[in-house]
Amino acid sequence: MEVKFGSEIIQSYKRLSYTAWYALAEFVDNSTEAYLRNEDVLKPIFAEENTSLKISIVYDSGNGQIVISDNSIGMSKTDLETALIVGKRPAYDKGRSRYGLGMKTAACWLGNVWHIKTKKFGETVEHNATIDVAKIAQENTDVNYEPIEGKDANEHYTVIVIEQLNRGLGGRTKGKIKNFLRSMYRKDFANYGLKISWQNELLEWDSEKMIFSKLYENHEGEKMKKDISFKIGEDENEKEVTGWVGVFAKGSRRDAGFSIIQNNRVIKGWPDSYRPETLYGEGGRNDLVNQRLVGEIHLDDFAVSHTKDEIIFLNNEQEELEEILFEKCADYKNFALEYRKYLDDERTPTVDDSTRALNEFEKEITSGEFQDKIIGMAIPEKSLIQKVKLNLVQAVTKRIPASLKAKVDGLDILIYMDSQLSANDPYVLIESTQSDKRVIIIINEAHPHWMYLKGSDSILNFIRHCTYDGVSEWKANFKVGRLDPDTIKHIKDGLLRVPLEMEKHQE
Repeated sequence: MEVKFGSEIIQSYKRLSYTAWYALAEFVDNSTEAYLRNEDVLKPIFAEENTSLKISIVYDSGNGQIVISDNSIGMSKTDLETALIVGKRPAYDKGRSRYGLGMKTAACWLGNVWHIKTKKFGETVEHNATIDVAKIAQENTDVNYEPIEGKDANEHYTVIVIEQLNRGLGGRTKGKIKNFLRSMYRKDFANYGLKISWQNELLEWDSEKMIFSKLYENHEGEKMKKDISFKIGEDENEKEVTGWVGVFAKGSRRDAGFSIIQNNRVIKGWPDSYRPETLYGEGGRNDLVNQRLVGEIHLDDFAVSHTKDEIIFLNNEQEELEEILFEKCADYKNFALEYRKYLDDERTPTVDDSTRALNEFEKEITSGEFQDKIIGMAIPEKSLIQKVKLNLVQAVTKRIPASLKAKVDGLDILIYMDSQLSANDPYVLIESTQSDKRVIIIINEAHPHWMYLKGSDSILNFIRHCTYDGVSEWKANFKVGRLDPDTIKHIKDGLLRVPLEMEKHQE
């Protein structure tokens, strides 16, 4: 009994699980593979012409066409015939073109009619072929082939035009095509100057700008990055894994994650990076690990799906890979999880700053003036202090408008900056317990302490502490029901963390 495949199977290719960017990548793979196999011929030609391998992809929505062209080695008639045989492996099947499927399945997925024009370097014949998918499926007809003689032997090119498209390419899809293609061929850009243009825009990838310049760097200038190398499997099934892992200084879930690379072509990576659960947890998280852990792994020894968007793992290879990745990268995961930007923020006071401040403060609290305030200063009755405060609050709020007004969930926070108070008046007046709808903060700019505030950062922190004291008192009184020092300090502790949390969310 003989197994046969009908010619109509070609029509089923339009239902394959391609995405537009991986379908177009099949043509780029063919062009780059042809260059790599013939680099000894093309490299000196390109050097003489001061050029490099160029691939252009244009989607013409008006004419319903996709045009892919290159200046690679081109195809002879035999090469073209081989390329059009579905499933026929190329003579060299260790590179990017392995299965003899990519161009055919991708072209059929994209459109129903496609034309190929190609001329191989050193030959004088241009080969033209037209493939009508519907006719081949329904009538079992041959490919329409036409040679053109008399071409310049030094010319070399391939142009593929796909028509009667099965699907249009919308704005978001076109944006994704641009990003995925420039990510996929990042190594070719760097290694031999490949130039890919999409919609006449040259695609670029700068690994230093995109990745390495963003890595965490300690005070000695050492980046948080290390190489990784290991093997999985045993005996004849042993496969090598190489790559690197790093930690971003600033979190970015969009940029983090691993890129899986095979034969210097990204199989899965930015902007849809690989995130093994052993390192990143279940999908969808946006914790510090998912924002900061980044890397590449090269899996040249592994099989790849014929759409080249996934690695084909056999038996327990994926589990073993992810377990060893966790072992090799656990220290970096922990650093990414625990690291906070403020630990190395240049704004953070140094040890010397803290030592100098403590030495200066020691003079202050051991001074005779301090002792007089602690031991000898008379304290008025609580009722008198409260009365004076209320009188001053009323006077200020009637005399000047609030310098800052904020409304938070029904609570009005009113801040007054007053330079007309006396130097003998309190440094701050807080009214936080008279109304559950309002907190009043009056900062005395005439107080002697004000002269010790240097610059906007110092003033900001002073305003911050005064205001958070008032808000903490308000919450302790009206929301918690106990106006005790520990409760107030606990609430203020949380408020003092707000600026850093805001910075994290802006990253």
